[in-house]
Amino acid sequence: MPGRSKRTLILIAGAVLLINVAGWGLYLGYARTLPAGSAYVGIGVIAYVLGIRHAFDADHIAAIDDSARLMVNNGRRPFALGFFFALGHSAVVLILCIIVGLTAGALSGQGMELFQDIGGRIGTFAAAAFLLIVAWFNFRVLGQLWRTNRGLRDGSLTDADAKDQMRQGGPMSRLLGARLNRNLRSSWQMLPIGFLFGLGLETASEVALLSLSAEGAASGALPFGALIALPLLFAAGMSLFDTIDSIAMVHVYASTTDATQQRIGLNLVMTAVTAAIATIIGVVYLSEVLVREAGVTLLSPVASLSAHFETFGYIIVSIYAVIWASALLVIRRTGRVAAATSAARLNPMSAP
Repeated sequence: MPGRSKRTLILIAGAVLLINVAGWGLYLGYARTLPAGSAYVGIGVIAYVLGIRHAFDADHIAAIDDSARLMVNNGRRPFALGFFFALGHSAVVLILCIIVGLTAGALSGQGMELFQDIGGRIGTFAAAAFLLIVAWFNFRVLGQLWRTNRGLRDGSLTDADAKDQMRQGGPMSRLLGARLNRNLRSSWQMLPIGFLFGLGLETASEVALLSLSAEGAASGALPFGALIALPLLFAAGMSLFDTIDSIAMVHVYASTTDATQQRIGLNLVMTAVTAAIATIIGVVYLSEVLVREAGVTLLSPVASLSAHFETFGYIIVSIYAVIWASALLVIRRTGRVAAATSAARLNPMSAP
């Protein structure tokens, strides 16, 4: 691994560790000062688990994995994609929890519902647009990979030609040129995207966390610092697993095996799965917008699938894990065969 990539991974690990230490440190510090029977004792674990569960939402996985696919295709290694996405997303919850803490009981349920309504419209539309656009880009990549794979099979392309095509950035770079590179060149650009995704406040995780903060603030039993610890723990859990997801997917997409055709085959499968997932999740979000804003009730069954995004997220992770594990087995097996063939060529007398 290049030195720059190692430094990036170290910085990411340090940042995730810092958020976890800050969240747990603040929480445990206040937990010791509260009565043993306080409801606050144990809430920190709930907030952390809610963050972890939210990291496995299908929209998180689709956004991170699709962006990783595009940036790797442009020759980059965006290990911090998931971290910045989670940071932007959890910033929404942190800001709202601060508002809840400062206003205590003054922020009425009606006020929160108004924010959820406005934020929900923005967040849902932003998520649908982003996922569908990036899915379209990934389908373009899929077309290029398919043509490259076909060229390798029929002999019209050499390994060197195929590698050159994969390094050129794909059809999106030719289609959009410098504009695409400007738009997807750094991991930090996922921060505002994550923020837009978080505006919806549609998941049970965020709503539950805000409810915990609101109850504590309204009762006056919890100090302001104790309330802030909850969204920090939420961010800690979400950033940890979203970061792991982006690092894993960068390694998957940038897999460097000497067998060029195997690499292209793996990328074909992964890109097809990623683009399909982004399309499905984007269509669900778009259906929500059409049902809510245009009254297209025919799409209500599709829109209702958003309530099961956590479950979809676990299924998606499982699919990726199975594909990657299978690819590793094939690569190792092929590597052993190639090594044996090479040894036989170098030592013909040892062949049976």
